[in-house]
Amino acid sequence: MASQRSNHIEYYRHEPDEAFTESRSVTNLYEPNTLIRREGDPSEFVFFVESGFLAISKTTSSGKRQIMNFVFPGEYCCITLRESYSYDIESLSFSSIRSIDKDEFNSVLDRSPNTMKQIHEQMVMWMDGLDELIFLLGTKSSTTRTASFLIYLHIRQMRYLINPKYKEIPLSRSDIGDFLGMRVETVSRTLSKLKELKVIESYDNNRIKILDFGELCQLAEMDNHCPYHNPKTGKKDCSACMGRELRIIDQNKT
Repeated sequence: MASQRSNHIEYYRHEPDEAFTESRSVTNLYEPNTLIRREGDPSEFVFFVESGFLAISKTTSSGKRQIMNFVFPGEYCCITLRESYSYDIESLSFSSIRSIDKDEFNSVLDRSPNTMKQIHEQMVMWMDGLDELIFLLGTKSSTTRTASFLIYLHIRQMRYLINPKYKEIPLSRSDIGDFLGMRVETVSRTLSKLKELKVIESYDNNRIKILDFGELCQLAEMDNHCPYHNPKTGKKDCSACMGRELRIIDQNKT
C-alpha cells in the first residue's frame, strides 16, 4: 500500500503557488477515507490538494451526512474567517495535502496579485457551482440530479485532471448519494436507467463513459447551457464530448 501511495504522489503532484514558503507550510500524506479535520477544530490552516481528492461535508445530529463540495487536485480549500472549521474534511483517496499557515496565506494574498487572482477564480467557480447545487437539490428529479452530477464531474475533470492517465475519481455510490441527497439504492437505480437509455456505459470496476452528451444535457435540463448548443439554430455539436470517460471508482463504501 505504501508503494501504491508513493507512485500516486510521484506522478500526479500539483504544486501550490511558489509564493507559499515551505517554512510555514507542510505536506502530509493521507490514506483513503481519512478524516483530516473535524467540524469545530481550530481553523489554523488553508489546505492545498497536491494530489488526491477531498470531500467537505457536514453531519446532522441524526447522523445524516451531506457532502457540500469535492476538492480536486490543484485546488485550495478551507479558506475561512471563522475561528473554527464549520465542516468535516475527508480524503477520498491517497492524498498529498499541503497545510498552509492561515496568517502566511493571508500575507501572500496581500502581496501577490497573481495568487489572489487564482484564488478568486476558484472561489467564483465554487460559488457558481453552489448556486446550481441549491437549484439541483430543490427542484430536480433523481434522474436529472444524477445527469447534472455527471456533467459537473466532467467539467471539473476537464479543468483539473490534465494528465490523461489521471482520471480516477474515487467516489462511492454512498458519496454520490450524500452529495445529491439521494439514497444509495436510488443512485444505483438511476445509473442503471442511464445505462439502459444508452447515455452512459460502465466497465472495469464501475468506470463510467458518457456515450451521448447531448442527451445527458437534456436529461439534466441543461440543454440551453451546453457550450456546444447554438441557441439561434437550436442545433448542437457534442462531438467534442462524445465518448468522454468519467472514471468514477466505486469503493463500495456504504
